Amino acid sequence: MPGYFEIQNLSVGFRTFEGERRVLDIERLVIGRGETYGLVGESGAGKTVLALTILGLLPKPAAVVHSGSIWFDGQDLLQKGEKELYARYRGKRLAMIFQDPMSTLNPVFTVGQQIARVVEKQQGLRGAAVAKRSLELLEMVKLPDAQSTLKKYPHELSGGQRQRVIIAIALSCGAEFLIADEPTRNLDVTIQAGILKLIGDLQKDLGISVLFIANNVGLVNVFCKNAGILYHGKLVEDGPSELVIRAAKHPYTQTLISAIPRDKSEKLKFASTVIKPEAQRGCPYYSRCNLAESICFDRMPMLETSSSGQKVACFMAEKQ
Repeated sequence: MPGYFEIQNLSVGFRTFEGERRVLDIERLVIGRGETYGLVGESGAGKTVLALTILGLLPKPAAVVHSGSIWFDGQDLLQKGEKELYARYRGKRLAMIFQDPMSTLNPVFTVGQQIARVVEKQQGLRGAAVAKRSLELLEMVKLPDAQSTLKKYPHELSGGQRQRVIIAIALSCGAEFLIADEPTRNLDVTIQAGILKLIGDLQKDLGISVLFIANNVGLVNVFCKNAGILYHGKLVEDGPSELVIRAAKHPYTQTLISAIPRDKSEKLKFASTVIKPEAQRGCPYYSRCNLAESICFDRMPMLETSSSGQKVACFMAEKQ
């Protein structure tokens, strides 16, 4: 029986004018109850597509889920219809924080009106109970002068304040599994720290599970217990964040880490610039990998436990 949250053999594609393009091919991804899991990858890796697949929000008919299962508390979400997802899961048990709060919030309604609309629809509250619950939510996300913030419009708030409002809305109906899709991407460093601390505090206080999506390995190393590295829709490394980040085995993970400067004198390392053909059947990282051999071109590596303990999808992992 699958655990609390588990993805198995998930394959997702998009129909285009040039034919179908496979964007996700995930063998297995497991997140425990109350755990924070970091998913790292560059733009276009498929991180947001995975989040939308979990919530059943992929655009149809362009997106096609070919196979696999997404188990959540004993139920396969891919087998649920739109009505059941809306009534029982989306918002109530699963919620998402999007990258850009300004595009998520409606500019013509106040913060209080937008929170109230969600609370009324999902929790069935009315009148004074709605106002009380809305205030409680803003206080929960530690917004100063919450009563005044309820009357403000999104453009009157800073980026960090808007993101806190989005978190309040996401958790307004008691969701136990939170997907944070690069929630600090458009914020400056000091505000990022505050948002991360808030999510961490809420995770501990409420006991929620968090899928933290990022393109910054440093954030994941500090914030998450376990981590996975996504490249071209495939999970190439997975395990405890300390192992994945500090004892990386996959060449792509190593490239991500080596691209972070530790001091002014350190030379940055980048992926290979040697032009090689794309591997149609083999490793998606073949064309950029300095260690690639013929087997990498012909065969797709599967996730296997390395000598360090994390799982790695690389034929060369133990030859370095």
